[in-house]
Amino acid sequence: MEKDILTLLNEKIDGLLSKYDEANKKIVSLETEIANLKEQKEELESKNAELQESLALKDLELEEIVGKIESILGK
Repeated sequence: MEKDILTLLNEKIDGLLSKYDEANKKIVSLETEIANLKEQKEELESKNAELQESLALKDLELEEIVGKIESILGK
């Protein structure tokens, strides 16, 4: 009887340790995924800043062109 209880306890402990290991592996996997997503976010933010700067320059160019056209039409 006593051996049966010890066997049962050992099985339960082994099961818990297995679940613990699985949970730790999942945590490491999720941490890696988070790090990758943060890196992607930074790259996208950088690209977004570049595109916004490019758009602002294009707006300035457009304003210059419109000014020239208005100047020509006004003459």
